[in-house]
Amino acid sequence: MGKVVQEQFIKFHDAIRLDVSDNKDVIKKRDMLIEEIRTAIKKMCEEKGIKLIRFTTFNQGSYAMGTGNKPIYDEDDYDIDCGLLFEIDKGDYTPIQVKTWVYDALNIQFRNVEWKKACIRVQYVEEGLPKFHVDFACYSDANSDGKTYLAKGTPTSAAENKKWEQSEPKKLKDLVNNKFTDDDECDQFKREIRDMKRWKDYQFDSVNGKPTGIAFTALAYNGFKPAIKDPFTWANDINDLKATKDFVNYILNQFSWDGRIKVHLPVPPANNLFEKMTDQQCKNFKTKLEELRDALVDAENETDPHEACKILRKQFGKDFSVPAKETTGQNRRLAVAGTSESA
Repeated sequence: MGKVVQEQFIKFHDAIRLDVSDNKDVIKKRDMLIEEIRTAIKKMCEEKGIKLIRFTTFNQGSYAMGTGNKPIYDEDDYDIDCGLLFEIDKGDYTPIQVKTWVYDALNIQFRNVEWKKACIRVQYVEEGLPKFHVDFACYSDANSDGKTYLAKGTPTSAAENKKWEQSEPKKLKDLVNNKFTDDDECDQFKREIRDMKRWKDYQFDSVNGKPTGIAFTALAYNGFKPAIKDPFTWANDINDLKATKDFVNYILNQFSWDGRIKVHLPVPPANNLFEKMTDQQCKNFKTKLEELRDALVDAENETDPHEACKILRKQFGKDFSVPAKETTGQNRRLAVAGTSESA
């Protein structure tokens, strides 16, 4: 792949990546909410005359793994996932009790606090539109079996959905962050996840039938192969186009004879992340992947970086920039001459 096209992949990643740590106001609000929870639980324990219930916090989700993206549309928001590890045994409290502690602590006037199946959400709005939300997942982390359990369910959930579910969010974060030790391989791995998450947001209009970001993360964890070396000279040659093409082919190979695809979370509860998609939705997903594969092949075979990037923009959206044609003519001549940039 030519140097110019690789530069556009890097620019694309820089345009879509979300690094919440750069937003001090968001971090400040998250920390403020955590302190509100601590204060409320301390007060509750004092009023009940019971031992103080302690918890520690950790970042989880795409923010913690370095795979988060900015919203594709202005009306969409982004999330911060925060885990609350309570020093309790799951046999002593129900999951709804524990989530109620958090909900009651945060549910003050003029604040939008919601019950979700796996968390308590605080939604922030700016100029009438959702800006970002903080999801607090509640865990039981002092169990006799040494395992960690996530509080699932809402007050109105069916009895079978109000449960403690084994979960290892810290382990998932560590697995993803430590998948590759080489910096270039790790960076390309994270870019690939972000790029594919933006691709699915651009290609799927509705939430229904859209593959999840964590599904792409799990697929990448299982099957992504870095492309950072020239296969003949072994010289450095970071090639996001080839890496993406190979990864898309890997995903297509995961579809079974019945047209469905499976990928399991690599940590407990190890659920199939495509389980909720219907047969037709799986079919649509495969069709779009085949279109992406064909576009990547066409872009790889295109000698003019301008034309190659036009092909890629149709798949990844307006954030994938197309260099002006007059700036790519020299690169085209170099590619025809057979330089390494044509690989």
